[in-house]
Amino acid sequence: MNIWLKIALLVVVQIAALAAMVADKQWTLNTGTPVVLQTEPVDPRSMFMGDYARLAYPISRLRLDGETALGGDKEFKRHDTVWVALRPNPDGAQAVSVHHQRSAIAPGLLALKGEVLSVNDFEWDRTTNKSIKQRTLQVRYGIEQYYVQEGTGRQIERPRGGEKVSIRVAIDARGKAGILAILLDGRERYRETLF
Repeated sequence: MNIWLKIALLVVVQIAALAAMVADKQWTLNTGTPVVLQTEPVDPRSMFMGDYARLAYPISRLRLDGETALGGDKEFKRHDTVWVALRPNPDGAQAVSVHHQRSAIAPGLLALKGEVLSVNDFEWDRTTNKSIKQRTLQVRYGIEQYYVQEGTGRQIERPRGGEKVSIRVAIDARGKAGILAILLDGRERYRETLF
């Protein structure tokens, strides 16, 4: 095989890999069930990644014990794959339970797949400014960053004047989520498009 044929084959393989990544994301956005998630403020910056909004969600911090504990499994370790059962709600989907297996999620609930980032035995209580014994999971779903036009990332991360930021995501049959739109006070501000 000559060198030009090898280079052409390499280019075709790379283009196919990129097209597969785009197609996978579009599949999630087009076939997934839309649901709204509430956000929590964070404050990142990256000169290498461009302007983006880093997103945190109440469903990213799951309580395993105490009065507000979720149902489901209780023992997890870092890097475990988890399935979070969500109940859609107009004000934002609520986590109901967390499981090791998707099959444990009750019919009628959405199944969102994530990865355990950490398991914590203590949590900081902002009202009393004390550490309390509270077992929690920190979970990543792959929807924690959203790239925006230059200069607009801070508006999403730190809204002004009491604006409420929420995210409309699509959750497909595989439990994978993709961001459809950024909402400010319930109105669509940014919408995900293919191009």
